[in-house]
Amino acid sequence: MHSKILPVRKYIHDCLKNFPWASDTQFEAIWTYVDHQLAGRGRGRQALLRAGMSDFSDRILEYQLRQANYYLKLLNEEVQTRSINIDRRRIHQLSLDDTMNQRFGKKVYGAAHQYNHSHGNVCHGQTLVDLVHSTDHVLGVKFQPYLPKKYLQRANGSLNGFETKIEQAYQLLKKEIWQLRHQGLPPTKIWTSMDCWYACEKLTTFIRQTGTNFVQGIRKNTLCHWFGQTARLDLIFNQHDKWYYRTDPHSGKKVLFQEKTLNLVRYGRCKVFAIRRGDETRIRYYITNVLKLSINRLLERLKVHWRVETMHLDLKERFHLNGCNSGKNILNLIHWQLCYLVYFLSCQYQHLLQRNGEKISLIRLLFHYQYHYDEERTRRCFSTPSRRLKLQQLLVTS
Repeated sequence: MHSKILPVRKYIHDCLKNFPWASDTQFEAIWTYVDHQLAGRGRGRQALLRAGMSDFSDRILEYQLRQANYYLKLLNEEVQTRSINIDRRRIHQLSLDDTMNQRFGKKVYGAAHQYNHSHGNVCHGQTLVDLVHSTDHVLGVKFQPYLPKKYLQRANGSLNGFETKIEQAYQLLKKEIWQLRHQGLPPTKIWTSMDCWYACEKLTTFIRQTGTNFVQGIRKNTLCHWFGQTARLDLIFNQHDKWYYRTDPHSGKKVLFQEKTLNLVRYGRCKVFAIRRGDETRIRYYITNVLKLSINRLLERLKVHWRVETMHLDLKERFHLNGCNSGKNILNLIHWQLCYLVYFLSCQYQHLLQRNGEKISLIRLLFHYQYHYDEERTRRCFSTPSRRLKLQQLLVTS
């Protein structure tokens, strides 16, 4: 527990203010919106207006947010480019995944009935395909909204511009690998990780062509060449064979594993791991193009990949990724850009504290942020007699 209040709110404020916005009003609208999303007691613009703490009307706030769409894209690129310090001694990992926001309404941008992997059912919502670039901390976050066929058919009457999740992941991965190679990072230091939903021949072939490495989960019914025939992985890895034992250095759980070098039908020659964690009976399968990869290095890559899962949890619960109540496309895109941007800035501030020997979680950082927000709001309310009267009226009506 820190005895002093950390200036994380001032850090994010300065990062946004130093960018050349179109006008001061535009910056103030963006900062008001970010402030409300992180520390406000209600979600959405209407909750901000009902609180009576904003000088913007709903029309002015929406107008300024719409005009800031292009500037937010430039700000995201500038902040992430400025913050990346390429260390050629470390392994840079690119983690691919997607997340879903449950939304209701046929006119909501990008919303349609889709399968939700985390809940295991079909629900109506929006899907974002994202990529996290990290070493021992987060170095960059990119995303693209996925527009399903049902939404495009309903909104445009055609499927023009439709892209699958694999194509969007390919575009994100191609751009990120090109930037890392352009900055002088050797291909052996670039790793790509993904789950079995993104395990496909297109991405695997592209990674092999670039000379980089990958670790990805695959399904148990994946086919491979086995003594002149094709067989499933779960039949090759027999449960009654000898299982080796390791202790995960990160979680402390025991890990039972088998490893084989196989020729997969769709992915080529790979090293395959069958892993059973703790007391689980489920067997998970992972493949890599590094044939000499050890189990300890595999567990290390999987630990880094788990950062994208914790990012989704933080974005939804702490940074309100699913808190946009508008159905319009531009406002949804701006809301997502701000959420990913503020999350990245918070991770950067957290890394600065860790370099100075202070370990603190993102949850605790948000507590410090909210303290500064409440303190400034209190000073603003009690600064003049008219504001004191306005606060008393709000308390009486609430």
